[in-house]
Amino acid sequence: MFKQDISDLAPRLQGDVYIGIYIGNYDKGGHKASLSFKYYPGYEGEGRPEPKKWVQPVFNSTNLMEMAGQEYATFFDQDSLTVTVNVPRGVKNLKLRYITTGHGGWGGGDEFNPKVNEIYVDGQRAYHFIPWREDCATYRLLNPASGNFGNGLSSSDLSRSNWCPGTLTLPTDIPLPQLTPGKHTIQSPSRWASPKAGALVSGMCPAY
Repeated sequence: MFKQDISDLAPRLQGDVYIGIYIGNYDKGGHKASLSFKYYPGYEGEGRPEPKKWVQPVFNSTNLMEMAGQEYATFFDQDSLTVTVNVPRGVKNLKLRYITTGHGGWGGGDEFNPKVNEIYVDGQRAYHFIPWREDCATYRLLNPASGNFGNGLSSSDLSRSNWCPGTLTLPTDIPLPQLTPGKHTIQSPSRWASPKAGALVSGMCPAY
């Protein structure tokens, strides 16, 4: 069971909404999944209206049709991910919520090698960091079917590129105060990814 605060998505969760789920492993019996939301009112006596929020999905390389023959997002070894965002008037305190994970490749791939991720805005590097998790052994009991090695390690113990088996991957909030109303280009360059494996990224722009 996974729980996460998704208050930043509230403006997008009104009216008819489609929600996709990505399950990156195969089981001949299929999978069952359920989803529920909990809404909490403001604090008693708060007396303040909620600030208006603007949220715009920007990109998502997660492949929802992998089992139909599509693989992990390996396009990073060929090209950069470049998108255009149109910021409306009156928007301020803008940030990019960025989620990244690396997968596959073992010794030379993206999953088990720390690599710098970069975000460029209008041609200028706005943020860079190395997404990495070193606490995966904490969740060994959530992975009873994980492979075990002769040295006592379990495969689920191994440090990974921003994820651990059985855990959530939280977004990284990247402040973008320099973005004014109008069109802007956001880019995630290809040079940090390995052609031996794939990386999955997604991002959205919320503002208050």
